[in-house]
Amino acid sequence: MKFYLDEILVVFPYEYIYPEQLEYITELKRGLDSGGHMVLEMPSGTGKTISLLSILVAYLHHHAHENRKVVYCTRTVEEMTKTMGELKKLLAHWEMEGEPLRPLRGICLTAKKNLCIEPGVSSLLDPSDVDTGCRAITAPWQRDSRCQFFDTLEEHSVELPPGVYSPDDLKSFARENGVCPYYLARKALKIADIIVHSYLYIVDPVVSEVTNEYLNENTIVVMDEGHNVDDVCIEAMSLIYTKKDSFDAKENLKDLEKELDHLKSTNRQQLQSEYDRLVNGLALAEMARESDGVRGEGRVRPPEIPQDVAEQAVPGSLRAASHFLSFMQRLIDFTHRIVTRISRTYVADPLTFLTKVREECALEVNHFRYLFERLKILLSTLQITNTAKYRPISLAAHLFTILAVHYTDDRHEKPGFVVVCEAHDPSRPQIPDPVLRCVCVDASLALRPAFSKYKSVILTSGTLSPLDIYPKILGFTPTVSKSFSMTLSRKCIAPVIVTRSSESVSITSEEITSSFKVRNNPVDQAIVSNAYESLLMELSKTVPDGIVCFFTGYQYMSEVLLSWYSSGFLQELAKYKLIFIETQGVEETSVALANYRKACDIGRGAIFMSIARGKIAEGIDFDRHYGRAVIMFGVPFLPPNDEPVKQRMHWMEICLGISESEFRNFDAMRQASQCIGRVLRNKTDYGMMLLVDRRFSLNDKKKKLPPWILQNLKENSNLSVDASIAVARAFFKEMAQPWEHEKDLGTTLLSKSTLAAMGRMKPSSNPALVVRENNEETESFTGPREIITAQREPFAAKRPREE
Repeated sequence: MKFYLDEILVVFPYEYIYPEQLEYITELKRGLDSGGHMVLEMPSGTGKTISLLSILVAYLHHHAHENRKVVYCTRTVEEMTKTMGELKKLLAHWEMEGEPLRPLRGICLTAKKNLCIEPGVSSLLDPSDVDTGCRAITAPWQRDSRCQFFDTLEEHSVELPPGVYSPDDLKSFARENGVCPYYLARKALKIADIIVHSYLYIVDPVVSEVTNEYLNENTIVVMDEGHNVDDVCIEAMSLIYTKKDSFDAKENLKDLEKELDHLKSTNRQQLQSEYDRLVNGLALAEMARESDGVRGEGRVRPPEIPQDVAEQAVPGSLRAASHFLSFMQRLIDFTHRIVTRISRTYVADPLTFLTKVREECALEVNHFRYLFERLKILLSTLQITNTAKYRPISLAAHLFTILAVHYTDDRHEKPGFVVVCEAHDPSRPQIPDPVLRCVCVDASLALRPAFSKYKSVILTSGTLSPLDIYPKILGFTPTVSKSFSMTLSRKCIAPVIVTRSSESVSITSEEITSSFKVRNNPVDQAIVSNAYESLLMELSKTVPDGIVCFFTGYQYMSEVLLSWYSSGFLQELAKYKLIFIETQGVEETSVALANYRKACDIGRGAIFMSIARGKIAEGIDFDRHYGRAVIMFGVPFLPPNDEPVKQRMHWMEICLGISESEFRNFDAMRQASQCIGRVLRNKTDYGMMLLVDRRFSLNDKKKKLPPWILQNLKENSNLSVDASIAVARAFFKEMAQPWEHEKDLGTTLLSKSTLAAMGRMKPSSNPALVVRENNEETESFTGPREIITAQREPFAAKRPREE
C-alpha cells in the first residue's frame, strides 16, 4: 500500500492500515515538519514500529537533500533484530510498489560481545572479558597475536553496501570480507542513514561519543518503548561503590605503582613523553581521544566533560604519574574509611561531601574534575590491556569526577546528585555490606544534550499516561503530545479490576490488596491469598493456553508461592496448567520461558509467574496463545524505604512540583500497564487483563491507565472474584466465535479505496483533516469513535461496498 501525507509519499508494507496508525503517522509528520520534540502514546498491538519506520523512511527519501539521519533507540538486542526485520520488509515493499527509493543503509550498533567473530574472544562468556580480550589483540602497542579481522579492516577500504544489517547480517558480511563487524559498524556510522542501538548510546555521556560526531542537528531520534527512559537515565548517571570495591581499589593502586616502577626502569622516555605533553598544556580532551584507557562496553562510565574542562590542561598536581597516584591514594583511603565505618544512613549534597573531602585530605576539589580522564591516560601509557581489572579505582575516580563536575546545577538551587552512604546494601539487606552511592536525582541531565542538539526527539510507547509528567521529568517542551485510542470492531481486550473476594461489600476484610498493612497481618493475608487461589484456579479452568501472572516483587511472589505450596494449592493448580517461575538467574528464566512456550504450543497450557520491573515484564511479548490472560497481583509501588528513591522524589517535589504520592502512583501504574499490555500484540489477538487490588479502583490510580485500556474498562472497575470469572467466561466465549476482518473495512481497517476516498492517493498541498475523538459516539465501536474525513466531507457513510 502507498499513500500521500500532503506532499510526502508513504509506503506501508501491508494491505490495510489502522485509523490510529494513519493518525499516528500524520502526527509524526506534523512534529517533524515543525522541528520539535514529541510524546506519543500508541496502543499496544497497533503496529507502532512499522508506522514509525514508514514515515521515517518516507521523510528521509523526501528530504534527501538535507542529509538527515535517524537514530532508533531500543532496549534489547532482540528488539533491535525485530526492528531491522520490519525495516527490511518496508524497503522491499518500496521495490514491490515500483517506487524508486534512494539507497539507504540501516545498521545495528551493539556491544562487542554481540558482534565479535574472533574465535578466541567471542567464546568468552563475560562481556568485560570480551572487551579485555579484544583490547589485548587490537591495542596499538600489541605486536604479536593480533586480530586479523581488525587489521584487515584498518588496512583495506571495506564499506557496507546499501541495505539493512542486523547483528547477524553484520557478522555474515564481515566473515565474507574477513573484517571485524564491530568496528565495521562503527566505521559505517558516517554513511548510515538509520542507526538502531540501545538507549545507552544516547543517555550515557561517553558511549554517546561513539555516534555524536556523525550526527547533526537534523538527526531524528526515536526512543521506542520510552516509558522507562527516566529510570534508564538515572541508572546511567548513578553509581555504587561497595566495601569490596574499596579493598580492590587499594590493590589497584599497589599494582599501578608496580607498573609505574617497571616502566621507569625499562622505558622512562615513554613516561616522560606523557608528562611533557601535559606540561605543554595539551588539552585533556585531545589526549583522552588518543588513549583507549577504560572506555567501552562493560566498563565504568566516565562523566561528560564540560567544554571548559576539556579545553584546559591537566593541573600540575596531576601531571606526574607518581603525583597522580599519590593524589588518588588519599581519595581511596578516604572512601575506605567511609565504607568500613558506616553504621547508619548518611545523606549529603555534593558540595557538603566534597568540602569534607577537602578538609580531611587537603586536596583541591577543582582538580577532581580531571581524575577519570587522567587515569585513562595513565592506563594507556602503561599499556594495560586488562582494564576490567582496574574497574574499582576507575569507579573511585568516576565518583569524585562526577561530583566535582555536577556539584551545582544550572537550573535549580538543589543539585542533580546526592551522596548516600548506607550501612547495608539494599539489594542484600541480610548482609552487613556498606555502600557509598552517587545518586542522580535529575533524569534530565542524561538527555539534556540530546534535547538541545537535535531538532526532533520522539518519545513513544504504549504506556506513557499521563503524558504531561514526562516533559517535566526529562526537562523538555514537546510540540506534539498525544495519546491515541484503539479502534475495535470487537472487544478483543477485557480489562477488569478485582477488588474483593465476594459480593459482600460490607465486609471490608474481604477487600483484596497487597499493602504492607495486610501483608503484616497473617489473618488478612490469608484471606487475600485464598482470594488469589480462587481467582487463579477458576481462570486456569476458563482461559485457554497461557496465563501470565505478575507480582510486585520477588519477595512478595515468594511469600505467596510459599503459602500456596504449603496449602497444596500449587499441586492442585498443576493439574490444569503447568507452572513456571521467573527467577533472578537469567539462564534459569530463559529455560523456564522456553518450556512455558512449549507447553502452550502443545496444548497443555501453562502459567508463568513473574514480577513487575523484571526481564519478563519489559522485554517479552506474550502474543497469541502464549498470553490469553495476564494478572497483576498487587500495585507495584517503589520500595518505600529505598533511600535513593526517596531522595529522587524529594528533589522532584522541590524542583519540579511533583509530589511524592503523585510520582509513586504514576510509576506504579506505568509498571502495571506495561505488565498487562504484554497480552496484546495486534488487533487479531485477544486477551484478558486483570488488575487484582482494591487500590487500582481509586481514581488517582485508575485515571493513570492508558486511554486505550480505559476505553474498554468501563463498568468492570470494581468486581469480586466471582464477577470477574463471569466476565472471563463471557469474554472467551465471544472470542471463540468466527471473526471476519472484512466487516471492519472502512472503520477499523482502511484499504486503498478508503484512502482514495480520503484523497490520500495523490500529493496535496493542504493537509488532510483528522477529526479528533468524539467520546459521545460509542455505539458502533467498543471505544471512542474516530471519524476521518477529507475535504471536510465524511467518508464513513459513503465507503465503497466492494470493500
